[in-house]
Parts: sequence; structure tokens; C-alpha cells
Amino acid sequence: MFQRLFIIFSLLILLVPALNAQSSNKKKSDDVIVMPQYPGGHDKMIEYLFVETNYPDEAYAKQETGEVLVGFTVEADGHISMAQVLKGVSPSLDAEAVRVVKSMPNWVPGTKNGKPVRAELSIPINFKLINKNHFYNAKAKENGITKMKAREKRREAKWWYGE
Repeated sequence: MFQRLFIIFSLLILLVPALNAQSSNKKKSDDVIVMPQYPGGHDKMIEYLFVETNYPDEAYAKQETGEVLVGFTVEADGHISMAQVLKGVSPSLDAEAVRVVKSMPNWVPGTKNGKPVRAELSIPINFKLINKNHFYNAKAKENGITKMKAREKRREAKWWYGE
């Protein structure tokens, strides 16, 4: 009798952690996670980055190009924080990429089980020289094209978006 109770008690001790693990797995699989979104979606974010990013004069003079990877946090209220360069190209391009990410409008925050949560994301910002006289570089300034005019021209440049 004592041996049977000992065996049953031993089995219960071994099964309790397994049952707890199963119940915790159920909780994890029931979690619904929705990632943060830029207001208006991905296409609007690309347009925002294109319009707001300025090619630094220093980088233009040195003909620097490349992709800067910027990591940032979308807080539970949607604002951007902790923007930092994860993969850089040059100090001037890196600084411009971080500046434009920090200046983004508030995002729609991510949610977990319907509650807003903070989330870490990263986006690549590609700096490419299109031609010698593109309208948002030092040459444009020499020709008297203001930043506002450059933004208008960039918005009109449908070819940039592949349209």
C-alpha cells in the first residue's frame, strides 16, 4: 500500500510541471500581437522618407551613397524613441537618417491582446545619387530651388515610386 502511494505521489510530482508547461503554452499561443504601423501604411512611410530626407551637402560633395539601417522604438502612445544607427555609411548620412526617423509623426502603436505595447523596429534608408543635377542636393541650392520647391518636385516624381 505504501509503495503504491509513493509511486502515485512520484508520478504526480513529475506531471505537475508538465501540466503547468502545457497551460503556459496555451497562454502564449492565445496572445495576439499586432505590429505597429506608420499612419497610412507602408507606401505613405516611403513617401514621407523620400520627401523629408535631405542629402547632406558633405555627403554629396564626397559622392557618398549607401543604405543606413536605423533601429527605433515605437512607444505604446505611438511616438518614436531611441532611434539609432544599426548599420551606417558615413557620419553625415547616418545623422540625416536618424534625424528623419526621429521626425516621423506618431505611429499606430503595436498591440498585444488589444493593449498598446512598445515595439522595436528597424528600417533601411537608401541614399542614392540619381544624377548630377537632382533637385535635392547642393546643386539645387545653387540654382535657387528652395526646400519647399524640392519637396513639391519630389511629390510629383511618380517615377521614384515605380508608378
